[in-house]
Amino acid sequence: MAIERIRKYLKEKNVEIDDALLKYLEKGLDIMDKDEYKHVLDVPKYPLHHNESWYFNFLDFNSDVYMITRVSFQMGMKESDVMLVLIVDDKPTAYFNRLKVEDFPKDDIYGDKKVKFECLEPMKKWRVTFLHRKHEVDVIFEARFPPFNYMSNEDPLETIKEFGVEILDVAAQQHYEQGMKVTGTVKIKKKREVKEVRQINCHGHRDHSWGTRDWVNIDRWNWMAAQFDDCTINAFRSEVFGKIPKGGFISTLEGNEKVIDVEVETEFGHEGKEKAPKSSRFKIKTPIRELLIVSHTRKSLYLQRPSEGGLAEIYEQIVEFEMNGKKGYGISEYMTSIKTK
Repeated sequence: MAIERIRKYLKEKNVEIDDALLKYLEKGLDIMDKDEYKHVLDVPKYPLHHNESWYFNFLDFNSDVYMITRVSFQMGMKESDVMLVLIVDDKPTAYFNRLKVEDFPKDDIYGDKKVKFECLEPMKKWRVTFLHRKHEVDVIFEARFPPFNYMSNEDPLETIKEFGVEILDVAAQQHYEQGMKVTGTVKIKKKREVKEVRQINCHGHRDHSWGTRDWVNIDRWNWMAAQFDDCTINAFRSEVFGKIPKGGFISTLEGNEKVIDVEVETEFGHEGKEKAPKSSRFKIKTPIRELLIVSHTRKSLYLQRPSEGGLAEIYEQIVEFEMNGKKGYGISEYMTSIKTK
């Protein structure tokens, strides 16, 4: 088994590591319907940088409504974060809540009293709701394509050999992403009364990951999720511990195609902000083709993820994409870290 080979390799290298980190790999590399839900580890103590998260976005340019949301559990710190950004008519509403938790929730509806994430059909359908004094969101995410599992056909031991055992504290995790179709409503309220209802009908994206992730140890990160009418294209390029992990996928009705190389050139200065990207060129390579995808920032959101080791600064761009004369839209994310120790 992969886990035994990893143990043997670490012993040969005289490397000691928290056994809980390896528990994520013991459960196997293939994803199943049950993997849509929380992954409770049978360990005395979770790793400090434990993280399991569910992320969703939709961008409806016709209704002028955009939403980015994420719920995560950091069981090593006994915390859960709920984040949502809703933009209506260029006016953002940001919501963040950090909860203290002793254990994962017993049920499989995640979030808090304001934001809820519910799996209606594994790998196929999720519901996300948001109740706020200014807005009410109720949307359904349905699969456009099958999810892409980043660990499929991968040997985790080879990853450790290539990037070093330190990678286990940054990305020792299972991770899949999926292009989605989003429908539903966003109600706009004034003095808590509904004044307008916007219909949502657009493409979206989601991901689910679990394992460990210490954001501040990632020096730099580019991630993009582009939605075109006939495909979803996802790619990332990161810099960590002097190495450059990269990858991604292209989803079509024919299936998923793995991305094997990613190069990114970014121009900064969106709306006069020195560190905010205004355009990026993603050169993407698969085993059978090469693509150039260009992003143009429509809106830029600035987010932070502090930790005991420093601060990760994230620029989440709502963008229009161009590829071979085709137009698309989605998210282009740029992250850099500031280390304090």
